Amino acid sequence: MQETNRTIRVAHVLRSLEFGGAEKLVVDLAGAQKESGRIAPELVCLESFGPLRAEAERRGLSCTLVGSGGVRYLSAMCRLGGHFARTRPHIVHTHNFVSHVHAAPAARLARIPVVHTKHGRALASFAWSKRFRRFLYHLADQIVVVSKETGESFLAKSGVDPARIVVIYNGIDISRFRGLDRAGARRELGLDEETVVFGAVSRLDPVKDHPTMLRAFGKASKGRAKCVFVIVGDGPERGVVERLIAELGLEGSVKLAGFTDDVPRRLAAFDMFLQPSTEEGLSLTILEAAAAGVPVVASAVGGTGEIIENGKTGTLVAAGDTEALAAALSGFIENPAPFREMARGARETVERRFSLAGMTAAYEALYRSVCAERGAG
Repeated sequence: MQETNRTIRVAHVLRSLEFGGAEKLVVDLAGAQKESGRIAPELVCLESFGPLRAEAERRGLSCTLVGSGGVRYLSAMCRLGGHFARTRPHIVHTHNFVSHVHAAPAARLARIPVVHTKHGRALASFAWSKRFRRFLYHLADQIVVVSKETGESFLAKSGVDPARIVVIYNGIDISRFRGLDRAGARRELGLDEETVVFGAVSRLDPVKDHPTMLRAFGKASKGRAKCVFVIVGDGPERGVVERLIAELGLEGSVKLAGFTDDVPRRLAAFDMFLQPSTEEGLSLTILEAAAAGVPVVASAVGGTGEIIENGKTGTLVAAGDTEALAAALSGFIENPAPFREMARGARETVERRFSLAGMTAAYEALYRSVCAERGAG
């Protein structure tokens, strides 16, 4: 497997193809790998397919559902083992811990190297047994973390050998964010050019902290005409968000735009992007907003500080700090020029450090290194 032109077969194992940051990233990565001609990827789902399956198949990706029913853990492991025996991948690439729990033992039994990507910071699974969790992580030849901060947090909590951990930043297809139609995007939302549009794109989930966004927007927009907050996404907190909008009297100035699979189109309508999450790995939507040239204000959590340099390429605030977030929004309303200048710097940063091509090349180099070390293939 040391030949640099040898095609590598990679089985990406993930929970499902439901819409989510990690799932979208895997589809983009596998699609770019297939296009390269140097990697032959497939997507293997544990629990279900989901709406991203259509996008995966449009890109010519093979999608397999093994299912997780039956005897807990054991049934899925056995089915994965059978699948690996039939398809003989050179690398099994697990994404987040649930897929790793099931796929890594099956891969190891089949003598197939394992690469694991940890997309977030949480270590919730098997919290009752640190020793068992450490054993499962040590089934991976290499563990990829998506930011330096995520790696430091993971190392402190997991006890994994630092030599097994490598940082590969998330990357996006920057070409999707060029030549966006601002006027058309605003027309679709019923907004004119003079309206100041703050926006958020994320699942409606507690970790994204929509209440802080709404309260900050309420403070910043009070007494100011033509200010709108557009929330793109859906999720379990929708009812909470709707009730808070009513409680704050913001029904006329907050638009719940719902889910979209065309994020660039929505970003084109925004004047400023908000993401004051309580926790992040390395946010794809922050990368996307920066690539679209939209000024970013976000909380200084996870790997966000590795994308945004406060005061130079965006604005960072403490998680949950309504006053600081409101001050940033008010500052933009009063004088948007400095924020737009920071946005230009953020776009340059994304183009230089967070491209899909760069991420794809880094994973290919890692696969080849692991295969050479294990003598796989």
